[in-house]
Amino acid sequence: MRIYVTHMCPKDKLMEYGLSLSASNFNYNLIAGNGFNKVYSIYPGFIEGELDKPDDESFEAVYSNWRKKGGIRQRLARFIEQYKVFRLIPTRSNVWFYNVTTINFLAILLLKFFKPSCSLNIIELDYAPDELFHKLMLPLINSVNGRICLSTYNGFKKENSVCLPGVIPNGSSKNNPKIETVTKDVLISGALKENITMLGMVLDAFAEMPDINLHISGVLIDFKEKVAEYSAKYPNIHFYGKMPMNEYKELLQRVPISLNTRKPSAIENKCNFPSKVIEAFCYNRIVASTIQYPQLEGLRYFNLGADKDSFKASIREIFNHTNEELLIYANQGETAEDMYSADRWFSIMLKIEQNEI
Repeated sequence: MRIYVTHMCPKDKLMEYGLSLSASNFNYNLIAGNGFNKVYSIYPGFIEGELDKPDDESFEAVYSNWRKKGGIRQRLARFIEQYKVFRLIPTRSNVWFYNVTTINFLAILLLKFFKPSCSLNIIELDYAPDELFHKLMLPLINSVNGRICLSTYNGFKKENSVCLPGVIPNGSSKNNPKIETVTKDVLISGALKENITMLGMVLDAFAEMPDINLHISGVLIDFKEKVAEYSAKYPNIHFYGKMPMNEYKELLQRVPISLNTRKPSAIENKCNFPSKVIEAFCYNRIVASTIQYPQLEGLRYFNLGADKDSFKASIREIFNHTNEELLIYANQGETAEDMYSADRWFSIMLKIEQNEI
């Protein structure tokens, strides 16, 4: 039996409950491959109160009544939920965890010591080596049977480990429209933090490139006032906020170029991988990135400078290409799917479970 322990909510509750869009997309895409016998969800710690729809037919939510009490009991609810998950998992199961966090590490430890016949494995997406909790959890990450990591961070144990930067639903790329004409439109999306998007620099750059449209979607964490000011002042800067998934996908299909502007010097960006890059390839978008990733070998994408002047020069250079030249970098969805499909993920999971990596 293969079991997945993650944190997710029904698709139609994503906006209401406030869960991460990128994390949710990853979970939905992986689960759609039908490679798990059972999926359990423990909600992030900030979720509290009564939920009118905590789960659906694709997963079972483990949700303690203590979440409804508020105060210290709401904060302790996650540990009750982890104990419940531990009780629900049969011996000799192959168990996969989404990251190692405060909402699952106790369940991992309980299974490790009290159900040692279970094969414990981790999908490590978001590791920040400068954060104390992650430093403390690294030995646990490296002590389990196997790992699938989105990055090539050298702190992860290499034995029985594979690097896969994302997952694409089986057959999905064929349903996504291909680019025929590359307009002067680019997109930044996701968690809009400085170390993830360098949003301040990007805004300044596009303020000086009025002929190129910058579309911004996601949750503003930094530069809230600046985004409001610039989107009002400059007609080529468009801010949409956090969008419902169907509206975001429409925007993604409408804008031909997806930007990954992570700060190369930020240490956490050496230990993770932006899932939106794989998403962009799946949707046949052109990708331009400030970081070069060995995980993307075999896919074509543009490199961007990381300071304002070199970034502007990189963007200008992209749009100096003819439409035919730009299309060489577009419509790689089927290639990306061959590399990162859910079927390939489950094939690799089986090898890890059997210690064949």
